[in-house]
This record gives sequence, structure tokens and C-alpha cells, in this order.
Amino acid sequence: MLNHQTSKIAHKLAKLASYNGCRKFIRGTQQLEATQQGRLKSILHFSQATEIAQRYHLHTVDSLQSFRDQVPVTDYSDWSSCIERQRSTGLTAVTNAQCDRYQPTSGSTSAIKWIPYTNVFLDELDAAISPWMWDMYCRYPGISKGSHYWSLSWVPTSLRKQISGNVNDDMKLLPLWKRLFMSAIMAVTDEVSQTNTSEQSLFSTLCYLAADRSLSMISVWSPTFAINLLENMGRYRNAVAETLATGEWNHFAGELQAMGPPKSSRAAQLLAAWNGKPDPEFVAALWPNLALVSSWDTSTSARWAKQLRGLFQRPDFQGKGLWATEGVITIPFSGKYPLAVNSHFYEFMDLQDNNIYSAWQLRKNQIVKPLLTTGSGLMRYAMKDKMQVVDFMNECPCFEFLGRMDGTDMVGEKMSNELAAQLLSQVEPQSQAFKPISLVAIPAASNRPPFYLLLCEGTSRGSDERDRVAAMLEEGLSQHFHYKLARDLTQLGPAQCVVTENAWELYQERCRRRGMVIGNIKVEPLVCWDDQLPDEFDSDSASVEPIRQPTAKIA
Repeated sequence: MLNHQTSKIAHKLAKLASYNGCRKFIRGTQQLEATQQGRLKSILHFSQATEIAQRYHLHTVDSLQSFRDQVPVTDYSDWSSCIERQRSTGLTAVTNAQCDRYQPTSGSTSAIKWIPYTNVFLDELDAAISPWMWDMYCRYPGISKGSHYWSLSWVPTSLRKQISGNVNDDMKLLPLWKRLFMSAIMAVTDEVSQTNTSEQSLFSTLCYLAADRSLSMISVWSPTFAINLLENMGRYRNAVAETLATGEWNHFAGELQAMGPPKSSRAAQLLAAWNGKPDPEFVAALWPNLALVSSWDTSTSARWAKQLRGLFQRPDFQGKGLWATEGVITIPFSGKYPLAVNSHFYEFMDLQDNNIYSAWQLRKNQIVKPLLTTGSGLMRYAMKDKMQVVDFMNECPCFEFLGRMDGTDMVGEKMSNELAAQLLSQVEPQSQAFKPISLVAIPAASNRPPFYLLLCEGTSRGSDERDRVAAMLEEGLSQHFHYKLARDLTQLGPAQCVVTENAWELYQERCRRRGMVIGNIKVEPLVCWDDQLPDEFDSDSASVEPIRQPTAKIA
């Protein structure tokens, strides 16, 4: 936590460091075609003398049209073998740009995708971060009067020993000179992301946040993550209060000893008097200087963002742009969500006519999905995000995010139809008494978090076999990067299995309620059951276990 003078200087430096990037961004919106052509030329330069350059004959590319002729629209399967070869050997298979970091994310047909975070790619991200930061400081001046919490990319416990520490530290996305003063305004030390387990990261984060009276900004991706932080603060309030009162790590002491424990008698007293239920009054008392909360607020996140706003009633709220592990697409700027023109080279597939357009060719109201060519080495990489052109900033299109084009994503777990189909095919041979119909995403209710349920048709109601299949499902789902992370953070409940003779009828009835004609109903491997749950989904038919708490006892 900062003294006033240090905070003031650090914020001034952070804002000034963003100024040039903001000027370049505005200039890019005024010269869109030239800016984008320049990005393509630069990215192609770093792809020379690589396996990919040979595969696509990049030496013959001398125009945008020849680039499109030589390089098809791609997905991760087109890159996986080259990335793995480069990651394991250091050879320039995908890009000749320096690459010290491979960022894990969820795959559609593989459990984990590894994206090369080259120095060039990190510069591209900074080209989006700078104008966003400048705009935030100008629009929300209150954020310069205290510390910030930027949620870190916590890697699941099972992966933490397999990867380098910088993968788990989002501050490493910034140039070193920016990190020096940005780290000075952070409420939570970046060391929390490098503990041995997610549970240790969670507990230490709760302690640092609760202790920081000067907190002026909370920036998270998923609104459910912020809601879960508050709920966990209520759940572990006694343990957190004990640490803050004594200034010692009374829980996870051995694991967290490298970090200096926070101390705040004021916060300890607030926590001790709190009933543990998150509400606006407690939030305002704990963080009286909070000026801004930022999270996703569109598509499937809208309802959770509304709930989050209800807990943070005094601060302003800002939605996020569209930012994926593979690249950044839009940023919040001047109340709009313009394309991050200086970051990558962008193309867009129109979802009505299937034609591909450059950014400078887009028209208002077009519904598109983006194709990214980036400094990571990925080219014409098809994202599965649906967007609509809603406005322009100078020549630059501005978008509204409409949602993912497949799969389910209740808390950021990014479950795909392909992965669900794989899991069903693995589970089906395991029982003669019933067969799986579909993997069902069950949204959160007032008394439980969201979870996944395997809907099966059959006559067996014995709990032993259901439990075995549910355990197998949980194991398979946990191979999926973002599912495992959501389970580690208790954002998702454990996988369950329900067996009933009328499983198919239940599925059909759901489709009928959605206006589908019976003859046209296709059984999908993955569905979201976002209306009333049938009686068959109760605990008599399902394999149910208590919602998992952190494995180490902290309360």
C-alpha cells in the first residue's frame, strides 16, 4: 500500500507513459487502411525463414490479395504442431521474433492451446493498453487517488509447476520500464499469482484487498470472478481478519512466508463485525475511495455485470473490450469500443454473405467474426466471436460483442461443442445400463454455483455407477484449462450425472419450448439449460457432492 506522495507520482507516470500510445491510436483511426497495411507488412517480416513461411510460400506475398491467396483461414489445429515444436526446441517454426513466454488457454479439440507471446506480440498488446489507460485516467480521474487491483491470470494448480513464472504474471505483458511504476500502484503484489496453489493465491489476494483502504479501481475480466471474491471474503472473513489483526500469515504460513503479510486493524474490525453477506454498505465501508469497477458486461456476462453493479453502487462502471489470449480486438475508448487498430492485422468474415472484408471495408450493422494476424505468428486465425459494427471513430469501426459462436461460457470456462462430443464418446462405453444424451450447462442458482451435468438415458438408478461416471466426467473436464481454473476458484460446482428413462423426452421438450420443430431437433453434445430445471435433475437422480472448498483449511 502506498503513501500519498508515492501514489501521486506513480499515477502521473502511468498516465504520461500512455500518452504517446494514445496519440498513435487516434492517428491510426484517422488513417485506417495505411495503418493496417503497415501492421501486415511488419508481421510478415517476422515470419520470414520459418516453417510457416515455407508452408505458405510467404516469400511470394507482395500484396494483401496475394497474402489471402497464399494463406487460408486457419484455426489452432493448423498451428499446433509448429507451436509445440518451437516451444520444445526453440527453433523458429512459427515466428523468428524472440519468444520467452507461451500463454496457455482452452482449446476446442485439445485441452490446452499454447499461444506464443513474442516480444512483437507484447508490443502489440501494449499498443492497445496505452490508449485504454489514457482514456481511463481522463474519464475517471478518481482512479489516480489510490491503488488498483487488476486481476491476474491465475493458472490452475495442476499447471503451475509446468510453466515459467511470467505466464502467471500479467504485469509481464508490459514493457519493463512501465512495470516499474505500474507495480507501485497495485493493491495486490504480483507474487500472489506465483504461489503453489490457486487456494493460496485466493487467500493472499483477499487479505491484500481487504487491507487496502485506498483502493480506487477494480479491474477483472469476468464479473463472476469479482462476485466470487466478495463471497469468499465473507466465507473466510475470520481467517482474513486474523491475518490482518496480527500482521502474520496464520494460514498457509509456510507457503506464503516469502510475501510480506498485510496488516490493518481497521479492516480486521470491519470483517469481524460483518455477517459475511456481500452488500453495498460493506463494500463502501471497506473501500471508501473506490472510483471504478471494470468487467465484461455484454452477452452472457450481462446478468452478472448487473449483479456486480448492485454490489458496487457508488463507483463508476466500465465494460471491457474484446480481448482474448490470441489477441486484442476492441478496447473501451471515449464511450465506444473501437478496433485496436495499431495492434494486429484484422480481417472480418461477414456472417451473412461469408465474404471476408478488411477493417476499412466494414459497414455499419454488419455482423462479423474476426480473423487475426498477429506478432505471435498466427495468421488469419479465426476467432469464434460474433460482433456487430455499431459506429465509427473517424475511419475506425466500433463494435458490440454479441457472444461466442459455439459452446458455453458461464464463468469463463469456454466449453466447446467439440470438447463435449469428445467427453461423451469417452463416457459412453463405460456403462451398459445407460447412455449419455448431452452435456448440460446448468446456470447458477441462489444456493449453488453453476455446474455441468451429464444427461443420460437408462434405467439404472444405482448411485455407485452414476458416481463413477460423474467422477470420470469431472476428470475429463478438468483437463480443459479454463474449466480447471474455474473449479480451483469455486466458480463452478462439481460435475454431476443424472440418469432417467425419459432423458430424450426432456431434451425434446426443452427444444420445443425454444420453438424448434420436433422433426428438426438435432441432439447437440453441449447445451445450456437456462430455463426451469426438470424434477429429474434433483438429487434423487443425480450424483451430487458438496460444493468443493479450497483443499487447505483456512477458516
